[in-house]
Amino acid sequence: MTHFTRCPRLLGLLLSAGLPFSTAYAQAPEGPANPPTATIAPVGTSLSGQVVSANEAAAGPSLAGALVTVYYLATGTRRTTTTNETGRFAVTGLVAGGPYIVQVQQSGFRAQNITNVYLKADETTSLAVVLNPETVAVGTRRDDRTALESAVPVDVVDVATLVRSVPQTDLTQLLQYTVPAFNSTRQTGAGGSDHVDPSNLRGLGSDQMLVLVNGKRRHTTALVNLLSDRGLGSVGTDLNTLPSLGVERVEVLRDGAAAQYGSDAIAGVMNISLKSDNHAGSVLLNTGITSAGDGLSTLLGVNKGFRLGQKGFLNLTADADYRDRTIRGYNRNPLVTPVFVANNPAAEQAALAAAGKTYNDFVQRNGDARVRNVRGLLNARVVATDWLAFYGFGGYNFRRGQAATPWVLKARQPNEVVAELFPNGYQPEVNTRINDGSATLGVAFGRSGPNHWTLDLSNTTGYNRMQYDLANTVNASLAATSPTVFDNAGGFQFLQNVTNATVNRFFDKVLAGTNVAFGGEFRADRYEIMRGDERAEAEYDNNSRAKQGAQGFSGFGEASAVVGSRTNVGAFLDVEADITKRWVVSGALRFENYSSFGSAFIYKAATRVQATKFLALRAAFNTGFRAPSLQQVLYRQVTQRPGVSGVTYDGIFNNQDPLRVAVGIPELFAEKSINYSAGLVLTPASSFSLTADVYQIEINDRITLSGLLNKESFDFNPKLKQDFATARVDAARFFTNDLDTRTRGLDLVASYRHALSRGQLAVTTAANFTSTRILRQNIPANFRSLQEDDNPTTNYIDPRQLSLIETGSPASKILLGLNYTRGKLGVGLRNTLFGKVSYYDVPPSDPKLYDFGGYLLVFKPRVVTDLLVSFQATTALGLTLGAQNLLNVKPNTIDEAASNGVAPGGFKSRAAFEQYFQNRFGVASPFPANRDVYAYAPVQMGFNGAFVYLKAVYNLGL
Repeated sequence: MTHFTRCPRLLGLLLSAGLPFSTAYAQAPEGPANPPTATIAPVGTSLSGQVVSANEAAAGPSLAGALVTVYYLATGTRRTTTTNETGRFAVTGLVAGGPYIVQVQQSGFRAQNITNVYLKADETTSLAVVLNPETVAVGTRRDDRTALESAVPVDVVDVATLVRSVPQTDLTQLLQYTVPAFNSTRQTGAGGSDHVDPSNLRGLGSDQMLVLVNGKRRHTTALVNLLSDRGLGSVGTDLNTLPSLGVERVEVLRDGAAAQYGSDAIAGVMNISLKSDNHAGSVLLNTGITSAGDGLSTLLGVNKGFRLGQKGFLNLTADADYRDRTIRGYNRNPLVTPVFVANNPAAEQAALAAAGKTYNDFVQRNGDARVRNVRGLLNARVVATDWLAFYGFGGYNFRRGQAATPWVLKARQPNEVVAELFPNGYQPEVNTRINDGSATLGVAFGRSGPNHWTLDLSNTTGYNRMQYDLANTVNASLAATSPTVFDNAGGFQFLQNVTNATVNRFFDKVLAGTNVAFGGEFRADRYEIMRGDERAEAEYDNNSRAKQGAQGFSGFGEASAVVGSRTNVGAFLDVEADITKRWVVSGALRFENYSSFGSAFIYKAATRVQATKFLALRAAFNTGFRAPSLQQVLYRQVTQRPGVSGVTYDGIFNNQDPLRVAVGIPELFAEKSINYSAGLVLTPASSFSLTADVYQIEINDRITLSGLLNKESFDFNPKLKQDFATARVDAARFFTNDLDTRTRGLDLVASYRHALSRGQLAVTTAANFTSTRILRQNIPANFRSLQEDDNPTTNYIDPRQLSLIETGSPASKILLGLNYTRGKLGVGLRNTLFGKVSYYDVPPSDPKLYDFGGYLLVFKPRVVTDLLVSFQATTALGLTLGAQNLLNVKPNTIDEAASNGVAPGGFKSRAAFEQYFQNRFGVASPFPANRDVYAYAPVQMGFNGAFVYLKAVYNLGL
C-alpha cells in the first residue's frame, strides 16, 4: 500500500525557464528498499491517476485540464499530458524502474511534486493526487482564499522559481519585469538614490505602497529621495535588502487597503513570503556582463531548510553580490560641458592639447553605481502543541555603494579647481555604507480550522542607516589644505518598532461562512540626521571665491543635525462573509491616532459575485490615508554661510523650523484617499484565466517638496522678503501638503497552459494602463504669485515635480511571456513594452538670468526582449544561459527627448528656442544641461542595454 510524505521543492529550474509557475511542494510514495534496475519497457509500462481538489475531496471534485509532467531522473527526460473532464490522466510507454518525479499543476492551486515514484514493467502504477488551493495572505484574513477568488486583484509572483532562471536577481528588478503595475529603475546622478532603488505601484509615490514581510509591516529607509526621477521627495522601502533566494513568493494587492493594514496602503500592499521549507535547499551562482563589456554582476547564494521538532522549520539564506559600474553615451560637447574654456571650441582644443589631454581623460561615470551586498535571512517556526506555536524571522544587509557626480572643471567652476591637488579638475565620488536589519518574534495561540478563536501576538523591529563618505573631491574653500577623502560626511538612521495583536475566527455556520478579525497595533518611530566631518560642509577663508563645502556632496553639518520620534496606536475590525456560496461581502474599519498630528478613521467595503461558472464580478470602495513620514517631518539639509553681516542659511528646512510658521506654510498632515475599483474574473477553461480591473484613486493633500524659494524673487511681497531676511535665510525648500490628484487605470492579466508535443507551453500576458492628473494646487497664500507669474524657474511647486507626478512613470506597461519545456531543455521568451514617459528638465540654476524654464522631455515607448535557455545537466544541477534586453534597446537620449518634447519659454520648436538663446546671449544653448555627459535618464527600463548571463542552481537534498 502506497502512502505519501511531504518533501521540499525540487527541480525548480527544470520546471520553468522564465515564467512564474505555482509554488511546488512534494508528496512522495516511498520507493522500494532496492530499486529495480531500469529497463526499456513495452507500452504496457504506464502511469495513471486522478487529480481532485482538497477543498471538496469528500465529494470527489475532479480537476479537468490539470497539467501532469513526468520526469525520469536517470536521464532528465520528461513527458507531459493533461487530465480529462473527470480529472484522469495516463502516460504510457515509460521506462520501468525509476525514480520518477510527477508534477501536477492547475491554475489556482499549489503545484505538487510526487517524488520517488517507481514503475513495474508491463504494469500500470496509479496515483491519487489532491491539490490544495493557491491561497493568498494579503487582502483577506481568511486562510482559504485564492487569488482568483479574491474580491480585490492580487498578483502572485513565484519568486522561488523565477530567481532560478530569469536575468534579474534583485527583488525590485525581478518585480519590474513580472508585475506591470510595479515600476522601479536604477538611478544615476541622484545622490543616495543611486544606491537604493526607488519603486512605486500604479504610478503613485514610493511611500504610497505598503510593504509587509510574512504579513508584518516592513520598515522604510532613512533616505529621502531628493534627486531621483522616481519618488521625488518620498521615502520608500528598500526591497533589495532581502536576498531573493530566501523569498518564496510575493503577493501584490492592487487596491487601497489602509483600513486593513494602516498608513501608506493607498496604491496597494506588497506581502513578501519567506521560504519555510524544512529539508531542502539550493546553491545559486549567477554571473553576467553587459554587451558593452562593463557592469559585471556576480551573485552567490545559499538557502537551506532544517526541521525544528515534528512540525517546525528553520530556513536560512545567505548571499553576497557584486555589481560593477556602467557608463553609457558619453560624448562631451565643448559648447555644453567644456573642460578648460567655455563657449570657444577652438580655445578649448588648444587648452586640451597644451595639457596633453583629450576628452577621453574626462569620461563621466553616468550609469549604474558600483554596489556590493552581503545579506542574511532567517525564518523559523516551532510548534509546541496543537494550540501554541512560536515564530520568528529577520535579516541583515550591509551594502557598500560607490557613485560619481559631475566633473568639476575649470571652464565652469574655476574657483573650485585646486591646482595643487587636481590641476585639471576632478570627478567627485559620493559613497555610502548602508546597514539594514529587522527582527520579528511572535506567538500564535489557538487551533487551526473553523470555529476556533486564534490570537497572534508579534513584535517587529526594523532599522536602516545610511552613512556617506566622499572621495576624489575637495572643499575648495580650504584650498591646498583640503582633504581629498572625507571618511564621514554625515548620514541618517531610522528605527521602527511595531507591536501587533490580531484575533481571528472563521464561523462556518454563519451565513455560508463568515470570518471575523480584530486587533490593535502600536508603532514607535525614531529618525536622526547625523553630523559629519566639519571640513566636508563648512566654509573657510583660505579661498574666499570658492563655493562652500566638498564638491559633489557637502554632507550634513551642525545646522542639519536633528533627532525626533513619534508614536501611533491603531485598532481595526475586519469582517468577510460568504452571503451565499456565490456572493462574498467584506468590510473593514480602522482608527489610528498619531502623537504628532492627530487621528484618522477609514473604512473599506468589497464584494465578489460568481455570476456564472466561468465569470465572476468584483468591486471595492475604500478610504485611506498616509501619515507624513517622520523623515519628511524632520528632514533638513541646511548650509550656513559666514559673511561680513553674519551667518546666512539656505537649503531644506523641516516642518518644525520657525521659518515655516513665519512665512505661512501649514504644518504637515495626513494625505487622504478615496479608491474605487471594479473588475471581472474569467475562467472559461481550467488552462486559461483572465482578470480585468479598472480603478480610480483620488488623493487629497499630497505631500511634495517645494521648489527653491529665493528671497530675491519676493519683490511682490515685501513682508515675505523681510521674514526670510529676519531668519537670515537666502533660499529655502519645504515639505508641504499642496496637491490633489486623481489616478485612473486598467489592469489586465491572462495566463494559458497547454501540453504540447510531449512538452508544456505556458503563455502569460499582463498589462497596466494608468493616468494621473493634478486636480488642484493648494499653494499657501503668500506664495501664490510665484506659481502664477511668467517665470517657471521660481514656482512654489516647480514644473519638474508636477510633471514627475503626472507623467514620470510609464503610461503603460505590457508583458508577454512564452515558455516551452520538453525533455531536459526549456526555452523562455519575454517581451516588455514600456509606455511613454515625459517630465520637465531640471530648471536653469540662475532664475533671474534664465527665466524661461526647462525642456519638457518626452521619452517614446520601448520594447525589451529577454531570451533564456535552460538545461538540466544532472538530477541536481540546472543551468540557464540567457540575455536580458537581447536587442540592446535603450531609451531616448536626453537630446532626443528634448527634440521629441516641448521647448522652453513657449517656443514652437527647439530650433526656435536655440535661435532665441543665441541671439539673446551670444552663445549656443547648453540646455538641456549635461546632455552630452549624462546622455541618458533612468526612465522606463534603464539604459545599460543588453546583458548576457549564466546561472547555475544546485539543489541540496536530492
